[in-house]
Amino acid sequence: LSQSACHNVHNASTTLREDRYVSQHQTLSLIMPAGASKSKKSKRQAARGRGRELSSNSKALSKISDYTAETTTPPKDRGPNVIILSSAGKPIFVRHGGDEDNWSSACGLLQGLRANVLSFDDVDSSLGEIQSIRAGNTLIVFLNTKALMLVAISDGENGSQSEGWLRLQLEYTYAQVIFTLTDQIQSIFEQSPSYDLRTMMGPNVDASLRNLLDQFDHHDSDEGKQCETDISASSYSQGAATFLTAGVECVFPLNPELRDSTSQLLIDTCRGDNTLFALLVVGTRLVTIVQPSNPTSQLHTSDLHLIMTFVGRQPGLLTNELWFPVCLPRFDSSGFLYAYTSCLDPVHTGLSIVLISGNNSTEQFKVFHSAADEVRSNLRLPPIGSVRSSMSSKSSTGDDKETATNWSDIQDDSDSDYDDDNDRRDSILSRISASGKRTSGQGIAPRPLLGERQLSMTNYLTHNPRPRPKAAEQKETTQDGPFLTALKIALLPQQEDIMSQYLELASAVHFTFRCDIYVQGSSETSTEGMLTQCFGPPLSFPFTDIQSQRKVWDVYQRLSLRLRLGSSSVETCYDALDMFQGHGSSNNLGDITNDCPMQALLESPPNVHGVTYLQEDNEWLYVGLNGKFFELYATLPATVKPREGTAYCARLVRKLMGDERILFLSNPLTWNS
Repeated sequence: LSQSACHNVHNASTTLREDRYVSQHQTLSLIMPAGASKSKKSKRQAARGRGRELSSNSKALSKISDYTAETTTPPKDRGPNVIILSSAGKPIFVRHGGDEDNWSSACGLLQGLRANVLSFDDVDSSLGEIQSIRAGNTLIVFLNTKALMLVAISDGENGSQSEGWLRLQLEYTYAQVIFTLTDQIQSIFEQSPSYDLRTMMGPNVDASLRNLLDQFDHHDSDEGKQCETDISASSYSQGAATFLTAGVECVFPLNPELRDSTSQLLIDTCRGDNTLFALLVVGTRLVTIVQPSNPTSQLHTSDLHLIMTFVGRQPGLLTNELWFPVCLPRFDSSGFLYAYTSCLDPVHTGLSIVLISGNNSTEQFKVFHSAADEVRSNLRLPPIGSVRSSMSSKSSTGDDKETATNWSDIQDDSDSDYDDDNDRRDSILSRISASGKRTSGQGIAPRPLLGERQLSMTNYLTHNPRPRPKAAEQKETTQDGPFLTALKIALLPQQEDIMSQYLELASAVHFTFRCDIYVQGSSETSTEGMLTQCFGPPLSFPFTDIQSQRKVWDVYQRLSLRLRLGSSSVETCYDALDMFQGHGSSNNLGDITNDCPMQALLESPPNVHGVTYLQEDNEWLYVGLNGKFFELYATLPATVKPREGTAYCARLVRKLMGDERILFLSNPLTWNS
């Protein structure tokens, strides 16, 4: 690659953009000490002048764009292309494009661009690492680690046009690689730059990377595919909302007493010297989790995302126990932990247990196996042996209808129960509506103490469905305990009615809510020791295509950056990331926070209460507001004035905080609880 061709690309670099530079010294000092990125900031400003002197010819960038179009046009609505390559320019993973070897020329060009930018190493004009390139509708974002470079390419139709959103996808992609291989791969490449990492990755790692990236572009048209890969077809995922809010989804609504008793059961059954974490999950949604009492030893949300995406997309979990090594990048990226997973209820709910230990011995596997059996027995779930043999016999005879009938019977009975009920006081909608009317007209109330919260949906949770036919009743009464019954009800389609009522409270077409809840025993004066959770409906009508949905997530992230930084400009965002990179790890363990500052930025709640909004195209009003323990992002019709929209959103926040114990894991326990 000629050096003159590399020079020609700099006119498009967003690190050299001519946009007005927005200084946020006072706001950024709330996150990290002032001056942490002063040198980088001055270099970036000096480099801006140098960049304007570069040639406006962009042949090198055109070559990348043309090669992308000719070789691998991404399938429609499947998101941006993501490429992983080594420091030697050798392709390791390509999301769209088939064989990675076909990308050797383009990867060499991308690596040459990076090397050329780094060649400006004098103090007055040093450009630092290349961050992104924008030319027309093409946006290329880079993430550079020690020996790996990750690139996201978006053409505006098949990907986001937000640098921050693409950067977040690259950080999760890198974390997924570390999740499987640990950061020792950096040492391998430093010793042998030409090493082919694909020999270590294999098809499972490739599939995990694609599953993770698909979560950022989850679309209703993917439901059929999701049902084939998720262990619970009845579960759904908000997809991008979980990454935007840095929160985990929980199964809802569940009686808090049942959830707490289940957490206590995990403590009594699974506690041991070698047990670090215990989770109950349904698909990619959390039921409960037990963690160490030390806040620095608790899981970051990004690590939880990796665990739940990996476990929730393992079809073999329905009929097999799994025992596999995992590396939690934000916990300790230098070594493996060992996870045991087993599906406790493969027929009805897909409820699975995940137990994680630092011990990989056979004895530890047997301990976890026994603990899972005891949990299954105490929850009054059917013995796994009989269930699996039943599933096997039905699949071999082709009689799958009977298995599906049990679940559909529950759905049909429940649907008819609500359809035939003319008194709306007995429906889910009316219960939420009645409680919403009682709180209308009030301001945002301070967060109540745990013992003072009222359960506005208690009647729904304690509601007993209409009596089942005797045959079905005799078949299931011997195996359905109260927890399994509540879980079945929580997974029924009536969740859509709950979401509809919440939307009506804010006159909104969509919202995403983040709730920060302290783990039991954590200090409420620190941001450590919190379990961040999210809640909201999936994007649907009128956002029926992936492009309109992607625009919503782009706007939500801009609002999120405004609440945290005071501005969503590219320069302000990268200045904040520089600060996190300089103050990444707070312990002596391996940690990839320095390589994934966008994750850390979104996990950190805004320091002050704030409201921001954006109105575009006279069609939609986007509102973002935050306070202590919460964030809300909502989309309202443009006919609603910003002041009114903010008041509507405040009313929704008040309702969601009132229903916190039903919608979220409101009392996360530790092993010392």
